[in-house]
Amino acid sequence: MASRPAHRHSTARHSGAVADGTLGGGVTDIPPRPVRIMPLGDSITVGLNSTGVAGYRDELLGHLHRLGHDACFVGPCVNAFQPQGDPDYAAVCGITIEALTPLLPQWVPAARPDWLLVHIGTNNMYGPGHTAAPGLLRTFVDTLLRLAPSAGVLLASVIPSRLPEWQAHIDDYNRHVREIAEEPGRRGRVFFVDMASALHASPQGRDDLSDLVHPGDQGYAKMAAVWRDALHARLPAPEGGPILNPNPHLQTPWLSEAVPRARGNAPAHFPGWTNHGAHACHGRLAGLDNGSHAVGLCADAGFPGIATRLATTPGRPVRVTFRARAAGPDHGGPAQPERTFGVQADGHPRATVTATDEWRTWTYDFTPTGAGTDLRFTPGTGPSPASGTRTGRGPLVTDVLARARAC
Repeated sequence: MASRPAHRHSTARHSGAVADGTLGGGVTDIPPRPVRIMPLGDSITVGLNSTGVAGYRDELLGHLHRLGHDACFVGPCVNAFQPQGDPDYAAVCGITIEALTPLLPQWVPAARPDWLLVHIGTNNMYGPGHTAAPGLLRTFVDTLLRLAPSAGVLLASVIPSRLPEWQAHIDDYNRHVREIAEEPGRRGRVFFVDMASALHASPQGRDDLSDLVHPGDQGYAKMAAVWRDALHARLPAPEGGPILNPNPHLQTPWLSEAVPRARGNAPAHFPGWTNHGAHACHGRLAGLDNGSHAVGLCADAGFPGIATRLATTPGRPVRVTFRARAAGPDHGGPAQPERTFGVQADGHPRATVTATDEWRTWTYDFTPTGAGTDLRFTPGTGPSPASGTRTGRGPLVTDVLARARAC
């Protein structure tokens, strides 16, 4: 396998915008294809003892976005407390290598990962069974390669422990981890990641851990930096400048990609977004095939839509690219007469978008004046409904990528 897997990206050409708050585009194209990353492991991948139980994931996604990579996390688990980016992952607290292996046939094909971030084996280090861990890991990795034949595997050494006896087991295991990644037949698809040397553990504490084996926030931040460097060296070159919003594909913990049924018209929490009246539409229900979800703007009175905070740089132009279509009978209720909605960055004109019956890609350009800018999507301002009626859900919006443009 090549170390830079190919991904399908949007090829739309957008009309150039020349003034702040200018709307452009409106072209039909295929949806963007974010790189799909599966964080896979035990409680250290879950993020136990970290703020928001996000572990390294929020920090890692932020790193990748700042480098310009359009990436998302995938997996059957979701974190309802995720403060920012993408809440999906694939991990179970307390699980061993041999207990996680039987779950892979259900998890991996459903998630369709491009890259798997594997940190597993800590729970095998506590007793005499630690000597079997390398053989179990070989089976684990070979199972991954069979289930995801086009994916790459980043195989990490296990982070250190404060307990000397466990640390001796970890040191021995980690030597095998490197060997397994570099054995013939796996080379070129499995890449060793030296996670152990990035974190410091001491029996006296005052280190990167929060207890005997789990990192604290500082330790998780170091893990994020190691994963970032390993991924950045192998991902396709970014297609643009830094991505400024933390959750471009509107992932929500209520609607994991692994959920087999469409949930439809359900209010939801989107990490990194403030929801003032938007409904979540599962990707399959909304007709998307890139793993994202859609927002149905609530057109009832008193709901100002959905907003996110962009990490802007004063004076550096920003292009917001998003996709939209009108809601219809196949997307949760009768077709709505109101097809318009607004997009606006703070301090700039509100642009009005007219959605059609098919997905179209739009652009909204502005030049920020501050180190942070709120971006809002608001329902249209069409005629008031007749007395006693409700306007219901308005147009669908998804794949909102705000990128800083070249200076």
